[in-house]
Amino acid sequence: LEKLAQLRELFLGGNQLTDVKGLEKLTQLRELRLNGNQLSDVTGLEKHTQLKKLELAANPDLTKSQIDQLQKALPKCRISSNPIK
Repeated sequence: LEKLAQLRELFLGGNQLTDVKGLEKLTQLRELRLNGNQLSDVTGLEKHTQLKKLELAANPDLTKSQIDQLQKALPKCRISSNPIK
């Protein structure tokens, strides 16, 4: 993925991902779909300041606090999620 630095959209839903490592170099992303995975940590996504849309729904281990912190770091980004905890 690191060679795709100019990538603007990435859809990785339903892949049982547990972390977001490897996405840090994709700084031009405008839309990122990570719904339906097994994410428990989204640290690093706050650096994606170009994001306009981020889908995190159906990641049961993400907390409301994590989502709130991410929304605070990315105020121009629309984040869809449904944290259970």
